[in-house]
Amino acid sequence: MFPKHQLTENVKLLQKAAIIRQGNSGLEVLLLQRSADAKSRPNCWDLPGGNSEWPAQNQLSAADLHLGDIKREIQEETALQVSENAFDLNKLVHFSTYFDSEKQVFTVICGWLVIFASTNQTEIQISSEHQNYIWASQANLANYDFGGDSGAFVLDTIQKSFAKLS
Repeated sequence: MFPKHQLTENVKLLQKAAIIRQGNSGLEVLLLQRSADAKSRPNCWDLPGGNSEWPAQNQLSAADLHLGDIKREIQEETALQVSENAFDLNKLVHFSTYFDSEKQVFTVICGWLVIFASTNQTEIQISSEHQNYIWASQANLANYDFGGDSGAFVLDTIQKSFAKLS
C-alpha cells in the first residue's frame, strides 16, 4: 500500500489556497506558520492546504474528491468554511509539478485564490499543524520565509492571487 496522502505510490496532488481579504492597508493574504516539527519546511510560512488522497469506492469521482480535499484542508487548518464552488478554474492561479528523485515521487501542485469574504466568517482557528498565523500585505512578503526553492510555489500562488485582484 502507498503512503497516506498520495494518489499512488509515486504520485501526489498538493493543493494550497491563498485566502485574500481587504485589510486596512490594502489586500492581505492569510499565512500559517508551520510547526517546528513539520516534516518539510519546519517553522516556514505557508498557505492552508495539503495533499489529496485516492478516492474511496463510495465517492463519485476523483474531481469531486480533490475539490473536497482542499475545502476540508482549509477547514481543518483555519476553521474557515469554503464552498467547493469557490474552486472553479478561473481561481486556479498556480499549476506546477515537482519530482523528488530521492523518494521517486512526482507531485502535481495546484494553487487556488479564495476570497475571504466568501467564507462568511471572521475568526481564524489554526490547527496543531501550525504555530501561528498572520495577515500579510504584498509589500511585506519579503519578511517571511516560505522555505526557499521548496516553498517557491507558495510565494508564486500568493503573488498571482494578488495580481488577479489588482
